[in-house]
Amino acid sequence: MYKAISNKLYLTVLLLVLLFGCGARQVAFCGQVSDAMRLNELRRLRDELKLTDSLRHADVTVVMSEHTIMEAAKQIVGLEILMSNGGVLRITSVDGELKPAAAIVKIGVQARSTVTVDLSLTGRLGTGEIRDGVFQMPFQITDVSLASGRLSALFLRTLLGGWLSSKKWNEELPPLEIPLEIDEAIEIPASHIAVDGSPPMEISTPAYRSPLRFTITSLFVLAERLVLGLQMVDNSDAGESRKTALQTSSTASGASGAGDLHALEKEIARLSDNLVSNGDLTVRLDRRVISRLLEQIAAAHRTDFDLRLKAGRVRAEEVTAVVKVLNYTDVESGEGHADVSSLSIDRIADGKVDLRLSLQGEADARMRGREYGIPYRLSPHTTFAVKDKIVPLQFVSDDERVILRAVPGTSLPISLRFSIKVAGRDVGINRDLVVQIDRWLNRIEIPSFFGREFSLPQKMEVDAGGNIYVTSKRKINFKLSKMRVIAHEGGVNMTAAVAFSF
Repeated sequence: MYKAISNKLYLTVLLLVLLFGCGARQVAFCGQVSDAMRLNELRRLRDELKLTDSLRHADVTVVMSEHTIMEAAKQIVGLEILMSNGGVLRITSVDGELKPAAAIVKIGVQARSTVTVDLSLTGRLGTGEIRDGVFQMPFQITDVSLASGRLSALFLRTLLGGWLSSKKWNEELPPLEIPLEIDEAIEIPASHIAVDGSPPMEISTPAYRSPLRFTITSLFVLAERLVLGLQMVDNSDAGESRKTALQTSSTASGASGAGDLHALEKEIARLSDNLVSNGDLTVRLDRRVISRLLEQIAAAHRTDFDLRLKAGRVRAEEVTAVVKVLNYTDVESGEGHADVSSLSIDRIADGKVDLRLSLQGEADARMRGREYGIPYRLSPHTTFAVKDKIVPLQFVSDDERVILRAVPGTSLPISLRFSIKVAGRDVGINRDLVVQIDRWLNRIEIPSFFGREFSLPQKMEVDAGGNIYVTSKRKINFKLSKMRVIAHEGGVNMTAAVAFSF
Protein backbone atom coordinates (compact mmCIF):
# COMPACT_ATOMS: atom_id res chain seq x y z
CA MET A 1 0.00 0.00 0.00
CA TYR A 2 1.30 3.43 -0.88
CA LYS A 3 1.56 6.07 1.78
CA ALA A 4 -0.98 8.85 1.32
CA ILE A 5 -0.07 12.47 1.97
CA SER A 6 -2.35 15.48 2.17
CA ASN A 7 -2.73 17.88 -0.75
CA LYS A 8 -1.22 20.73 1.24
CA LEU A 9 1.78 18.69 2.33
CA TYR A 10 2.40 17.40 -1.15
CA LEU A 11 2.13 20.84 -2.71
CA THR A 12 4.58 22.20 -0.16
CA VAL A 13 7.01 19.35 -0.85
CA LEU A 14 6.61 19.74 -4.58
CA LEU A 15 7.23 23.46 -4.40
CA LEU A 16 10.29 22.88 -2.25
CA VAL A 17 11.65 20.55 -4.91
CA LEU A 18 10.77 22.95 -7.69
CA LEU A 19 12.30 25.88 -5.92
CA PHE A 20 15.40 24.24 -4.54
CA GLY A 21 16.18 20.55 -4.73
CA CYS A 22 19.56 20.86 -2.97
CA GLY A 23 20.51 21.15 0.68
CA ALA A 24 19.89 24.82 1.48
CA ARG A 25 16.24 24.80 0.35
CA GLN A 26 15.07 28.22 -0.76
CA VAL A 27 14.29 30.49 -3.71
CA ALA A 28 11.76 33.27 -4.35
CA PHE A 29 9.26 33.88 -7.13
CA CYS A 30 7.64 36.86 -8.77
CA GLY A 31 4.79 37.21 -11.19
CA GLN A 32 2.90 40.31 -12.30
CA VAL A 33 2.55 42.62 -9.28
CA SER A 34 1.58 46.22 -8.74
CA ASP A 35 4.20 48.95 -8.52
CA ALA A 36 3.25 49.53 -4.87
CA MET A 37 3.85 45.86 -4.00
CA ARG A 38 7.11 45.84 -5.92
CA LEU A 39 8.28 48.98 -4.13
CA ASN A 40 7.52 47.36 -0.79
CA GLU A 41 9.50 44.26 -1.74
CA LEU A 42 12.51 46.27 -2.79
CA ARG A 43 12.38 48.46 0.32
CA ARG A 44 12.31 45.38 2.51
CA LEU A 45 15.26 43.83 0.71
CA ARG A 46 17.19 47.08 1.01
CA ASP A 47 16.41 47.27 4.74
CA GLU A 48 17.54 43.66 5.23
CA LEU A 49 20.83 44.32 3.45
CA LYS A 50 21.44 47.38 5.61
CA LEU A 51 20.43 45.57 8.77
CA THR A 52 22.90 42.75 8.15
CA ASP A 53 25.64 44.96 6.67
CA SER A 54 25.27 42.82 3.53
CA LEU A 55 26.28 39.68 5.51
CA ARG A 56 29.80 40.98 6.05
CA HIS A 57 29.69 39.52 9.57
CA ALA A 58 27.87 36.27 8.80
CA ASP A 59 29.54 33.06 9.93
CA VAL A 60 28.74 31.44 6.59
CA THR A 61 27.59 33.03 3.33
CA VAL A 62 26.30 30.85 0.50
CA VAL A 63 25.87 32.35 -2.98
CA MET A 64 24.13 30.24 -5.64
CA SER A 65 23.86 31.27 -9.25
CA GLU A 66 20.58 31.50 -11.12
CA HIS A 67 21.80 28.66 -13.32
CA THR A 68 22.23 26.38 -10.29
CA ILE A 69 18.79 27.22 -8.91
CA MET A 70 17.06 26.64 -12.23
CA GLU A 71 18.93 23.38 -12.87
CA ALA A 72 17.80 22.15 -9.44
CA ALA A 73 14.20 23.09 -10.23
CA LYS A 74 14.33 21.37 -13.63
CA GLN A 75 15.00 18.01 -11.98
CA ILE A 76 11.25 17.73 -11.38
CA VAL A 77 10.60 17.65 -15.17
CA GLY A 78 9.09 14.30 -16.10
CA LEU A 79 7.00 13.86 -12.94
CA GLU A 80 3.70 12.16 -13.85
CA ILE A 81 0.50 12.34 -11.79
CA LEU A 82 -2.28 9.83 -12.54
CA MET A 83 -5.69 11.36 -11.78
CA SER A 84 -8.61 9.29 -10.45
CA ASN A 85 -10.54 9.77 -13.74
CA GLY A 86 -7.71 8.27 -15.79
CA GLY A 87 -6.15 11.52 -16.91
CA VAL A 88 -2.39 12.05 -16.59
CA LEU A 89 -0.59 15.25 -15.71
CA ARG A 90 3.08 15.51 -16.62
CA ILE A 91 5.48 18.33 -15.78
CA THR A 92 7.17 19.21 -19.05
CA SER A 93 9.26 22.26 -18.28
CA VAL A 94 10.54 24.60 -15.59
CA ASP A 95 12.09 27.94 -16.41
CA GLY A 96 12.62 31.29 -14.74
CA GLU A 97 14.91 34.08 -13.67
CA LEU A 98 15.98 35.63 -10.37
CA LYS A 99 15.50 39.34 -9.77
CA PRO A 100 16.09 41.53 -6.71
CA ALA A 101 13.59 40.48 -4.00
CA ALA A 102 11.71 38.16 -6.37
CA ALA A 103 11.88 35.88 -9.39
CA ILE A 104 9.70 34.57 -12.17
CA VAL A 105 9.27 30.82 -12.54
CA LYS A 106 7.04 29.13 -15.12
CA ILE A 107 6.04 25.49 -14.86
CA GLY A 108 4.73 23.68 -17.93
CA VAL A 109 2.17 20.92 -17.34
CA GLN A 110 0.78 18.57 -20.01
CA ALA A 111 -2.65 17.02 -19.40
CA ARG A 112 -3.46 13.81 -21.31
CA SER A 113 -6.70 11.89 -21.62
CA THR A 114 -8.70 11.49 -24.84
CA VAL A 115 -6.96 14.69 -25.97
CA THR A 116 -3.77 16.44 -24.88
CA VAL A 117 -3.56 20.04 -23.65
CA ASP A 118 -0.80 22.16 -22.16
CA LEU A 119 -1.05 24.25 -19.02
CA SER A 120 1.36 26.94 -17.81
CA LEU A 121 1.68 27.99 -14.15
CA THR A 122 3.47 31.14 -13.08
CA GLY A 123 4.41 31.18 -9.40
CA ARG A 124 5.57 33.73 -6.90
CA LEU A 125 7.16 33.26 -3.50
CA GLY A 126 7.08 36.40 -1.38
CA THR A 127 9.59 37.77 1.09
CA GLY A 128 9.86 35.52 4.14
CA GLU A 129 10.27 35.99 7.87
CA ILE A 130 10.96 33.93 10.97
CA ARG A 131 7.82 32.75 12.77
CA ASP A 132 7.38 30.03 15.38
CA GLY A 133 10.91 28.75 14.91
CA VAL A 134 10.74 28.32 11.12
CA PHE A 135 11.42 30.52 8.12
CA GLN A 136 8.05 31.13 6.42
CA MET A 137 7.73 32.30 2.83
CA PRO A 138 4.22 32.92 1.42
CA PHE A 139 3.66 31.30 -1.97
CA GLN A 140 1.28 32.51 -4.68
CA ILE A 141 0.31 31.27 -8.12
CA THR A 142 -0.07 34.49 -10.09
CA ASP A 143 -1.22 33.04 -13.40
CA VAL A 144 -2.72 29.83 -14.81
CA SER A 145 -2.96 29.80 -18.58
CA LEU A 146 -3.71 27.35 -21.39
CA ALA A 147 -1.66 26.92 -24.53
CA SER A 148 -4.56 25.41 -26.49
CA GLY A 149 -7.99 26.21 -27.87
CA ARG A 150 -11.51 26.37 -26.39
CA LEU A 151 -12.28 22.70 -26.72
CA SER A 152 -9.13 21.77 -24.91
CA ALA A 153 -9.83 24.40 -22.29
CA LEU A 154 -13.29 22.98 -21.68
CA PHE A 155 -11.82 19.50 -21.42
CA LEU A 156 -9.18 20.66 -18.97
CA ARG A 157 -11.72 22.46 -16.82
CA THR A 158 -13.68 19.23 -16.65
CA LEU A 159 -10.51 17.39 -15.70
CA LEU A 160 -9.13 19.87 -13.16
CA GLY A 161 -12.15 21.87 -12.08
CA GLY A 162 -11.25 24.88 -9.92
CA TRP A 163 -7.51 24.22 -10.27
CA LEU A 164 -7.54 26.33 -13.45
CA SER A 165 -7.95 29.35 -11.17
CA SER A 166 -4.96 30.89 -9.41
CA LYS A 167 -7.35 31.70 -6.53
CA LYS A 168 -7.94 27.98 -5.95
CA TRP A 169 -4.20 27.30 -5.83
CA ASN A 170 -3.59 30.16 -3.40
CA GLU A 171 -6.42 29.05 -1.11
CA GLU A 172 -4.85 25.62 -0.81
CA LEU A 173 -1.19 26.52 -0.62
CA PRO A 174 0.21 27.11 2.88
CA PRO A 175 3.28 29.28 3.46
CA LEU A 176 6.48 27.51 2.55
CA GLU A 177 8.15 26.57 5.85
CA ILE A 178 11.89 26.02 5.83
CA PRO A 179 13.77 24.52 8.80
CA LEU A 180 16.14 27.06 10.27
CA GLU A 181 18.90 24.68 11.31
CA ILE A 182 21.49 22.91 9.17
CA ASP A 183 23.53 20.14 10.79
CA GLU A 184 27.07 19.50 9.65
CA ALA A 185 30.03 17.67 11.15
CA ILE A 186 33.79 17.65 10.94
CA GLU A 187 35.63 14.36 10.81
CA ILE A 188 39.26 13.35 11.17
CA PRO A 189 40.19 9.70 10.55
CA ALA A 190 42.19 7.73 13.09
CA SER A 191 45.91 7.60 12.39
CA HIS A 192 49.12 5.80 13.34
CA ILE A 193 52.43 7.64 13.44
CA ALA A 194 55.77 5.83 13.62
CA VAL A 195 58.47 7.86 15.36
CA ASP A 196 62.02 6.83 14.58
CA GLY A 197 64.14 8.01 17.46
CA SER A 198 65.63 7.00 20.74
CA PRO A 199 63.50 5.46 22.00
CA PRO A 200 61.39 4.60 18.94
CA MET A 201 57.66 4.80 19.51
CA GLU A 202 54.32 4.51 17.82
CA ILE A 203 51.61 7.14 18.28
CA SER A 204 47.95 6.47 17.56
CA THR A 205 45.17 9.04 17.42
CA PRO A 206 41.42 8.38 17.66
CA ALA A 207 38.87 9.19 15.01
CA TYR A 208 37.05 12.48 15.48
CA ARG A 209 33.51 13.41 14.63
CA SER A 210 32.33 16.72 15.97
CA PRO A 211 28.96 18.33 15.13
CA LEU A 212 28.58 21.84 13.81
CA ARG A 213 25.13 23.40 13.78
CA PHE A 214 24.07 26.47 11.87
CA THR A 215 20.88 28.45 11.65
CA ILE A 216 19.64 30.30 8.58
CA THR A 217 19.41 33.99 9.45
CA SER A 218 19.03 35.65 6.05
CA LEU A 219 17.77 34.84 2.58
CA PHE A 220 18.26 37.34 -0.23
CA VAL A 221 17.06 36.92 -3.78
CA LEU A 222 19.24 39.18 -5.90
CA ALA A 223 19.81 39.64 -9.60
CA GLU A 224 20.77 36.24 -11.04
CA ARG A 225 21.72 34.77 -7.66
CA LEU A 226 20.38 33.56 -4.34
CA VAL A 227 22.23 34.32 -1.09
CA LEU A 228 21.93 32.64 2.30
CA GLY A 229 23.40 33.86 5.58
CA LEU A 230 24.08 31.30 8.32
CA GLN A 231 25.16 31.63 11.91
CA MET A 232 26.59 29.08 14.34
CA VAL A 233 23.83 27.92 16.66
CA ASP A 234 25.88 28.26 19.85
CA ASN A 235 25.49 32.04 19.49
CA SER A 236 21.82 31.85 20.51
CA ASP A 237 21.50 35.46 21.64
CA ALA A 238 22.35 36.66 18.15
CA GLY A 239 19.67 34.39 16.71
CA GLU A 240 17.02 35.92 18.96
CA SER A 241 18.11 39.46 18.14
CA ARG A 242 18.09 38.51 14.46
CA LYS A 243 14.50 37.32 14.77
CA THR A 244 13.48 40.65 16.32
CA ALA A 245 15.40 42.53 13.66
CA LEU A 246 13.58 40.70 10.89
CA GLN A 247 10.21 41.60 12.34
CA THR A 248 11.31 45.20 12.88
CA SER A 249 12.58 45.40 9.34
CA SER A 250 9.27 44.11 8.00
CA THR A 251 7.33 46.75 9.92
CA ALA A 252 9.71 49.54 9.02
CA SER A 253 9.52 48.70 5.33
CA GLY A 254 5.78 49.07 5.28
CA ALA A 255 6.09 52.56 6.74
CA SER A 256 8.68 53.74 4.21
CA GLY A 257 7.82 56.62 1.94
CA ALA A 258 7.30 56.23 -1.78
CA GLY A 259 10.43 55.62 -3.79
CA ASP A 260 11.56 55.15 -7.30
CA LEU A 261 11.91 51.55 -8.49
CA HIS A 262 15.05 52.29 -10.47
CA ALA A 263 16.67 54.13 -7.56
CA LEU A 264 15.89 51.28 -5.16
CA GLU A 265 17.32 48.69 -7.54
CA LYS A 266 20.52 50.74 -7.89
CA GLU A 267 20.82 51.03 -4.10
CA ILE A 268 20.29 47.27 -3.69
CA ALA A 269 22.94 46.59 -6.34
CA ARG A 270 25.40 48.78 -4.44
CA LEU A 271 24.60 47.21 -1.07
CA SER A 272 24.98 43.67 -2.45
CA ASP A 273 28.08 44.14 -4.60
CA ASN A 274 30.07 41.94 -2.18
CA LEU A 275 27.55 39.08 -2.44
CA VAL A 276 28.77 37.63 -5.72
CA SER A 277 30.11 34.34 -6.99
CA ASN A 278 32.54 33.46 -9.75
CA GLY A 279 30.98 30.04 -10.24
CA ASP A 280 27.80 28.05 -9.75
CA LEU A 281 28.27 28.02 -6.00
CA THR A 282 30.38 29.98 -3.52
CA VAL A 283 30.60 29.25 0.20
CA ARG A 284 32.40 31.76 2.42
CA LEU A 285 33.45 30.61 5.88
CA ASP A 286 34.32 33.33 8.34
CA ARG A 287 37.49 32.96 10.40
CA ARG A 288 35.25 32.34 13.43
CA VAL A 289 33.98 29.08 11.90
CA ILE A 290 37.53 27.80 11.34
CA SER A 291 38.44 28.79 14.91
CA ARG A 292 35.38 26.99 16.31
CA LEU A 293 36.18 23.92 14.22
CA LEU A 294 39.71 23.78 15.67
CA GLU A 295 38.45 24.38 19.20
CA GLN A 296 36.12 21.40 18.88
CA ILE A 297 38.99 19.21 17.72
CA ALA A 298 41.01 20.20 20.79
CA ALA A 299 38.07 19.57 23.15
CA ALA A 300 36.79 16.37 21.55
CA HIS A 301 38.96 13.90 23.53
CA ARG A 302 40.83 13.85 26.81
CA THR A 303 43.48 11.75 25.10
CA ASP A 304 44.52 12.84 21.62
CA PHE A 305 47.74 10.82 21.41
CA ASP A 306 48.35 7.31 22.71
CA LEU A 307 52.08 6.59 22.93
CA ARG A 308 53.68 3.15 22.87
CA LEU A 309 57.41 3.03 23.47
CA LYS A 310 59.31 0.32 21.65
CA ALA A 311 62.41 -1.54 22.77
CA GLY A 312 65.65 0.30 22.14
CA ARG A 313 68.82 1.59 23.74
CA VAL A 314 68.62 5.14 25.00
CA ARG A 315 71.93 5.46 26.81
CA ALA A 316 75.41 3.98 26.45
CA GLU A 317 78.51 5.17 28.32
CA GLU A 318 81.91 3.47 28.33
CA VAL A 319 84.00 4.22 31.43
CA THR A 320 87.35 2.93 32.72
CA ALA A 321 87.45 1.65 36.29
CA VAL A 322 90.43 -0.71 36.46
CA VAL A 323 88.85 -2.25 33.40
CA LYS A 324 86.58 -0.81 30.76
CA VAL A 325 82.91 -0.95 31.73
CA LEU A 326 79.85 -0.23 29.58
CA ASN A 327 77.07 1.53 31.41
CA TYR A 328 73.81 1.43 29.45
CA THR A 329 70.07 1.86 29.70
CA ASP A 330 67.55 0.14 27.46
CA VAL A 331 63.82 0.79 27.15
CA GLU A 332 61.93 -2.47 27.19
CA SER A 333 58.46 -0.97 26.70
CA GLY A 334 56.29 1.88 27.86
CA GLU A 335 53.00 3.71 27.47
CA GLY A 336 51.91 7.29 27.58
CA HIS A 337 49.31 9.73 26.44
CA ALA A 338 48.94 13.39 25.54
CA ASP A 339 46.05 15.83 25.36
CA VAL A 340 45.87 18.74 22.95
CA SER A 341 44.83 21.58 25.24
CA SER A 342 44.36 24.26 22.60
CA LEU A 343 44.27 24.85 18.87
CA SER A 344 43.92 28.44 17.75
CA ILE A 345 44.52 30.51 14.65
CA ASP A 346 47.60 32.71 14.76
CA ARG A 347 47.02 34.16 11.30
CA ILE A 348 45.68 33.38 7.83
CA ALA A 349 47.86 34.61 4.97
CA ASP A 350 49.23 33.48 1.61
CA GLY A 351 46.63 30.73 1.38
CA LYS A 352 47.76 29.11 4.66
CA VAL A 353 46.55 29.00 8.24
CA ASP A 354 49.17 29.29 10.96
CA LEU A 355 47.88 27.20 13.84
CA ARG A 356 49.04 27.54 17.46
CA LEU A 357 49.12 24.15 19.16
CA SER A 358 49.62 23.39 22.86
CA LEU A 359 49.60 19.97 24.49
CA GLN A 360 50.70 18.18 27.63
CA GLY A 361 51.31 14.55 28.30
CA GLU A 362 52.99 11.91 30.42
CA ALA A 363 54.67 8.56 29.88
CA ASP A 364 55.78 5.56 31.92
CA ALA A 365 58.70 3.46 30.74
CA ARG A 366 60.06 0.10 31.75
CA MET A 367 63.85 0.19 31.61
CA ARG A 368 66.73 -2.14 32.34
CA GLY A 369 70.49 -1.78 32.16
CA ARG A 370 73.84 -2.05 33.92
CA GLU A 371 75.76 0.48 35.91
CA TYR A 372 79.37 -0.48 36.74
CA GLY A 373 78.41 -4.08 36.32
CA ILE A 374 75.34 -3.85 38.52
CA PRO A 375 72.11 -4.79 36.66
CA TYR A 376 68.93 -2.85 37.33
CA ARG A 377 65.31 -2.51 36.29
CA LEU A 378 63.35 0.73 36.75
CA SER A 379 59.96 2.18 35.81
CA PRO A 380 60.45 5.96 35.59
CA HIS A 381 57.65 8.46 34.94
CA THR A 382 57.99 11.62 32.88
CA THR A 383 55.84 14.54 31.81
CA PHE A 384 56.20 16.72 28.75
CA ALA A 385 54.55 19.74 27.16
CA VAL A 386 54.44 21.74 23.93
CA LYS A 387 53.52 25.41 24.22
CA ASP A 388 52.18 27.51 21.32
CA LYS A 389 53.97 25.61 18.57
CA ILE A 390 53.15 27.02 15.13
CA VAL A 391 51.79 24.37 12.76
CA PRO A 392 51.14 25.56 9.18
CA LEU A 393 47.91 24.30 7.61
CA GLN A 394 46.70 24.62 4.04
CA PHE A 395 43.39 24.31 2.22
CA VAL A 396 43.34 21.95 -0.74
CA SER A 397 40.54 20.70 -2.96
CA ASP A 398 39.93 17.00 -3.37
CA ASP A 399 37.65 16.93 -6.41
CA GLU A 400 34.38 17.87 -4.68
CA ARG A 401 35.69 18.34 -1.16
CA VAL A 402 37.72 21.04 0.56
CA ILE A 403 40.34 19.65 2.92
CA LEU A 404 42.23 21.44 5.69
CA ARG A 405 45.52 19.70 6.41
CA ALA A 406 48.99 20.29 7.80
CA VAL A 407 51.51 21.31 5.18
CA PRO A 408 53.32 18.10 4.09
CA GLY A 409 56.52 17.59 6.07
CA THR A 410 55.33 19.52 9.12
CA SER A 411 56.77 18.07 12.34
CA LEU A 412 56.28 18.64 16.04
CA PRO A 413 59.27 18.42 18.44
CA ILE A 414 58.64 16.71 21.78
CA SER A 415 61.29 16.63 24.52
CA LEU A 416 61.32 13.70 26.98
CA ARG A 417 63.37 13.55 30.18
CA PHE A 418 63.61 10.40 32.28
CA SER A 419 65.23 10.92 35.68
CA ILE A 420 66.55 7.67 37.15
CA LYS A 421 68.78 6.88 40.11
CA VAL A 422 71.25 4.04 39.56
CA ALA A 423 74.07 2.85 41.86
CA GLY A 424 73.67 5.86 44.11
CA ARG A 425 73.81 8.50 41.41
CA ASP A 426 71.21 10.40 39.41
CA VAL A 427 71.18 9.68 35.70
CA GLY A 428 69.15 11.98 33.47
CA ILE A 429 68.14 10.78 30.03
CA ASN A 430 67.02 13.56 27.67
CA ARG A 431 65.61 12.77 24.29
CA ASP A 432 64.21 15.08 21.57
CA LEU A 433 61.73 13.33 19.32
CA VAL A 434 60.29 14.61 16.04
CA VAL A 435 56.63 13.69 15.42
CA GLN A 436 55.30 14.07 11.88
CA ILE A 437 52.20 16.06 12.76
CA ASP A 438 51.09 16.00 9.12
CA ARG A 439 50.25 12.34 9.68
CA TRP A 440 47.60 13.43 12.21
CA LEU A 441 46.15 16.63 10.75
CA ASN A 442 46.13 15.26 7.23
CA ARG A 443 42.44 15.41 6.32
CA ILE A 444 39.88 17.68 7.99
CA GLU A 445 36.91 17.87 5.64
CA ILE A 446 35.35 21.32 5.63
CA PRO A 447 31.52 21.26 5.72
CA SER A 448 30.00 21.77 2.28
CA PHE A 449 26.46 22.58 3.57
CA PHE A 450 25.00 20.44 0.79
CA GLY A 451 24.05 16.80 0.60
CA ARG A 452 25.27 14.58 -2.18
CA GLU A 453 21.86 13.31 -3.29
CA PHE A 454 18.15 13.91 -2.84
CA SER A 455 15.00 12.00 -3.76
CA LEU A 456 12.22 13.27 -6.02
CA PRO A 457 8.83 11.75 -6.77
CA GLN A 458 8.71 10.30 -10.30
CA LYS A 459 5.15 9.00 -10.41
CA MET A 460 2.14 9.85 -8.27
CA GLU A 461 -1.53 8.93 -8.10
CA VAL A 462 -4.59 10.88 -6.91
CA ASP A 463 -7.59 8.89 -5.68
CA ALA A 464 -11.26 9.94 -5.79
CA GLY A 465 -10.95 11.51 -2.35
CA GLY A 466 -8.13 13.77 -3.44
CA ASN A 467 -5.43 11.86 -1.58
CA ILE A 468 -2.05 11.81 -3.29
CA TYR A 469 0.24 8.77 -3.30
CA VAL A 470 3.89 8.66 -4.32
CA THR A 471 4.24 5.44 -6.32
CA SER A 472 7.76 5.89 -7.62
CA LYS A 473 10.81 7.95 -6.71
CA ARG A 474 14.20 8.60 -8.21
CA LYS A 475 17.49 9.75 -6.74
CA ILE A 476 19.24 12.82 -8.05
CA ASN A 477 22.97 13.17 -7.49
CA PHE A 478 24.35 16.58 -6.64
CA LYS A 479 28.01 16.83 -7.61
CA LEU A 480 30.54 19.57 -6.95
CA SER A 481 33.61 19.86 -9.14
CA LYS A 482 36.37 22.29 -10.11
CA MET A 483 36.72 23.35 -6.49
CA ARG A 484 38.75 26.51 -5.95
CA VAL A 485 39.85 27.64 -2.50
CA ILE A 486 41.15 31.03 -1.41
CA ALA A 487 42.25 31.55 2.21
CA HIS A 488 42.59 35.10 3.50
CA GLU A 489 42.71 36.92 6.83
CA GLY A 490 38.93 36.97 7.16
CA GLY A 491 38.39 33.28 6.41
CA VAL A 492 38.13 31.06 3.35
CA ASN A 493 36.16 31.23 0.08
CA MET A 494 35.21 28.02 -1.75
CA THR A 495 33.87 28.14 -5.31
CA ALA A 496 32.63 25.16 -7.30
CA ALA A 497 30.77 24.08 -10.41
CA VAL A 498 27.52 22.17 -9.84
CA ALA A 499 26.08 19.29 -11.85
CA PHE A 500 22.98 17.12 -11.41
CA SER A 501 22.62 13.53 -12.60
CA PHE A 502 20.38 10.51 -12.05
